[in-house]
Amino acid sequence: MKATLELPGELLQRIKLRAVHRKRKLKDEIAYLLEAGMAQAPAPETPRKPPKPVRLRGRRPVTLREIEAAIAAGRD
Repeated sequence: MKATLELPGELLQRIKLRAVHRKRKLKDEIAYLLEAGMAQAPAPETPRKPPKPVRLRGRRPVTLREIEAAIAAGRD
């Protein structure tokens, strides 16, 4: 797969020199460095489950109008 990257000039020069010293193609050195960086990166956090909704026992469900009124009252 092909990709276009914009890298700072100094970084690209360092990667080119590294590739030459290791007798690798530039694209192979970039792929190697990306793989090494990904191996060092921490694993992504697993998404948490959303909390269960709160149910008020013995009461009717709160309406949208009541919620909006409570929010508006908190802003005053």
